[in-house]
Order: sequence, then structure tokens, then C-alpha cells
Amino acid sequence: DSDTGGQVKYVVELARALANTKGVYRVDLLTRQITSPEVDSSYGEPNDMLICPPDGSGSCGAYIVRIPCGPRDKYIPKESLWPHIPEFVDGALGHIVNMARALGEEVNGGKPTWPYVIHGHYADAGEVAAHLSGALNVPMVLTGHSLGRNKFEQLLKQGRLTKEDINATYKIMRRIEGEELGLDSAEMVVTSTRQEIEEQWGLYDGFDLKLERKLRVRRRRGVSCLGRYMPRMVVIPPGMDFSYVTAHDSEGDGDLKSLIGSDRGQSKRHLPPIWSEVMRFFTNPHKPTILALSRPDPKKNVTTLLKAFGECRALRELANLTLILGNRDDIEEMSNSSSVVLTTVLKLIDKYDLYGQVAYPKHHKQ
Repeated sequence: DSDTGGQVKYVVELARALANTKGVYRVDLLTRQITSPEVDSSYGEPNDMLICPPDGSGSCGAYIVRIPCGPRDKYIPKESLWPHIPEFVDGALGHIVNMARALGEEVNGGKPTWPYVIHGHYADAGEVAAHLSGALNVPMVLTGHSLGRNKFEQLLKQGRLTKEDINATYKIMRRIEGEELGLDSAEMVVTSTRQEIEEQWGLYDGFDLKLERKLRVRRRRGVSCLGRYMPRMVVIPPGMDFSYVTAHDSEGDGDLKSLIGSDRGQSKRHLPPIWSEVMRFFTNPHKPTILALSRPDPKKNVTTLLKAFGECRALRELANLTLILGNRDDIEEMSNSSSVVLTTVLKLIDKYDLYGQVAYPKHHKQ
């Protein structure tokens, strides 16, 4: 679902990268424990190792630590997690205290070793991080990923839902409350763009762009800020981990020819499983492909990409378009917003007569 998209991968990869950074001894990624038949059994494991210690011993490395909160045998969407935040904070605090003692015995002569920083991701974890930061007197960093006030504005502009409907469906006011609390507690806020700072965080009571600039200048000059405080905003642009990308040699090209040519019995060992699912859409699979990958959400703006492709003949002659829009069995069984996106995609393909030029496979794996 929408709770298990790119943000999860981002946070896991960040934990791995931090653990491989010089001077970082241990990284704990705290999340909710779920023991439900609806999800993989690994979600019920108390701990998972992401990066193991270099010598195979000790407590260093990166770990996923799952904290029980709410009904243990049930997956809960993020909109319904708010009543269970205090329980998660209590469990997280207990884990941190125990780990501080254990690490103290291991590396600090018996003195507790407390976290250097607590990083909250998204509104709910931002609120958790704010409570933990206050209880432990540890600096906090916040990454919003997406913001409630901005989403609220976008949903209102669409005109499909009233304010009351939006709040009932998305618990949007509770989410905004969590974001405001995280903003008030954070030393630093990580963003992707200047637009996020100016046009999204600028909507919040806890942030004023002009005042933030003035306070930053005063701090640099060593002048008192007169008791005023605002978190430092930093931009880390989106990127890609190219260690996962492999270049195929001419033998791999031969495998592609066997897949799209007449001799389909030849080896396809160099091709990912999804390749056959993609190639069957194309009239001319030899053309390079434009790849777009996201969940089928209106704000991902896939339809605008498809319109641009459909209206540019030169681009269509140069390349095919591949749309990876999550996994589906039946469009009618998807959530309303997702089914609307997929239906619009199909209508646009028909409108611009893009058959044989656009691939939209039903299933994929990472």
C-alpha cells in the first residue's frame, strides 16, 4: 500500500549508509512490530541486522528494532496509528535506555552511551522523535518526506472531498499537529528542494522563512537571537544508488535479441524477470525506454508525463515509455485514487494511440 513505498527504502538505505560512516558505532532503526498473517513473518522479528559488525562481534552496525504498539496481530495504516504513539514512545525509550547501558559496558567503561541524534521520518515518527528528544535531552533531526498542510491544500483544490471528509479519511489535522510538534523540537530539518522549504514548510506555524534567515545571520555574527529559535533547513537533493546498476555486455544484448526475436529458446540469464513483461508491450522493443516508477497516486503526476509523451512525436520516434505503477491484479479492486490514475493512463494511451509504445506491467519485484 502507500505506506510501503520509496520512503521505507530511503530510511533503510540511510541507516546502512550511516553505519558505514566513520565515527558512527551503531544505528538503530525503530519501527512497529507486527505479527500478522497478512504480512511477512519478518515483520514480527524483534531485531534484524542491516549491517553486521566488521569482526562479527559486538553491538556495532545497523539494526531494525521492532517495538510492539497497538494490536500486535494486525497491520494498521498510518492514519490509524496516532492513538498508539505514546505506547511506541514508551517502548522506544525502554529500548534506548537498555541499549545505552549495554553499549556503555561495551565501549565506555560502564557509563551509559546515549544516542548522538534522533532522526524522525514523516509526521508520526517526527512526533515520536520529539518526545524522545525531550526525555533524553538528545538533539533531533526531522525529515517530513511529504507534508500534511500541502496535501490538505491539494485535496481541497481537487474539489472531490470536503474538509470534514479529508480529515476523516486522512486524519490530516492530527498529522499536521505531529508535524508542528516535530518542527518545534528539531535542531535541523532535511528537505529535498528549496520549494519544499519555501512553499511547504512555509505553511507551518513553527517556521517562517524570513525570520529563519534573520536568525541564521544573527547566529553567524555571534549576536543574540533574543530567545527566538527556528530549526536549520538543509536541502539534500534526490539521488540514486548506482551500486545496484549493472552494465550488460554484448552477450547480454544477445539475450535481449533472443527475447524479442524469433529464437526465444536461447538463454535469458542476463535479463531481469520483468523484462519479458515489459517487452511484450512494445512494437519496436529495440528503442531505448523512458522509465517512470512510482505508486499510482495523483500527486506523482504520471498522467502529465504520459500527455507530454503522447504530444511529442519526435520523442515517441526516439523511445518507448515504461510505467511501473505498483502491483495490481484488478484495477477495480484498487483504492479509489489508484484506480482513477490507472484508468486515466489507459484512456490517455487510447487518446494518443500509444499502443505498442507504452508498457504498464501489472507486477514487479524490487
